Amino acid sequence: VEGGILHGSEPRGTWLMSEKEYGDFILEFEFKLGERGNSGCAIRAPMKGDPAFDGMEIQMADLRYNPEAKDSELSGGVYRAIAPAKQVYRPTEWNKFSITLQGSCLKVVLNGETIQNVDLARETITVKRHNKTDAPQIKDRPRRGHIGFQELSRGGDHVQIRNARIRVLD
Repeated sequence: VEGGILHGSEPRGTWLMSEKEYGDFILEFEFKLGERGNSGCAIRAPMKGDPAFDGMEIQMADLRYNPEAKDSELSGGVYRAIAPAKQVYRPTEWNKFSITLQGSCLKVVLNGETIQNVDLARETITVKRHNKTDAPQIKDRPRRGHIGFQELSRGGDHVQIRNARIRVLD
């Protein structure tokens, strides 16, 4: 942390996870990515396993990181599972997320626009992990777990996060 900003670091693919577990909450933070930036916010994730597949990951990614990315792999998507309603990510600028989880309801607001408003209990799509095995369906993922931030950027421009705050609802 420098000047109130959390900076990603090496090696790529690491997660900074909370010690505490959370169930129902409102999480707000701002993030900024470089041109080949990729990060994610883990929510309700276990400490073991992959937060993106064993919990959930709200994606933060610049299209230039992977020009062939599916909508669910871009900013605001529940990684590989639920695409955002629209893409409102502002490349190389500060972006603001508000993520609300209450029971099975997930609401994600990016830059003032609601891009996810879903009942997780209804999400039955089968998502493939990176090794091609099936991940648990979203409806079956934990209702309580850790929160974390990922560093997966390429090209030396690490993710930056500031003004992170959480309000517990449970």
